Amino acid sequence: MANKVKLEVITPSKVFFEGEVEIVSVTTTEGSEGFMAGHSWATKLLNVGELHIKDGETEKIAAISGGFIDVKDSIVIFTDAAEWDSDIDMDRALSTKATIEDWIKTRTEYSDPKELARAQIELAKCINRMKVGSGRRRA
Repeated sequence: MANKVKLEVITPSKVFFEGEVEIVSVTTTEGSEGFMAGHSWATKLLNVGELHIKDGETEKIAAISGGFIDVKDSIVIFTDAAEWDSDIDMDRALSTKATIEDWIKTRTEYSDPKELARAQIELAKCINRMKVGSGRRRA
């Protein structure tokens, strides 16, 4: 039996996940990274991406919207939003994606660069949700 480590995934509104796991995999600013019991202490920034939680044969997958991971004797992930793959409403995500894309197309020349950057981040979050929700995951 593999060693386990306590994991907490915290959003501003709730504790999204809390439990003992074998492996946690996330997308950091440096690429996909995995963490397990006994890992060197680390704090890393997270990109919009996938969260994989593995415990034995069971794997849970969620879309997360960036944040950071703090790895010590336990692992804590702080993120603005997290959603299980099975809870993603694909119709809503597709509609949101279309709305954001239309906004970007019509406002590119006239908008504040900060507004455009925020819209592009929201678009990346939406695309990530759609990818996770449809089962098209990272390799």
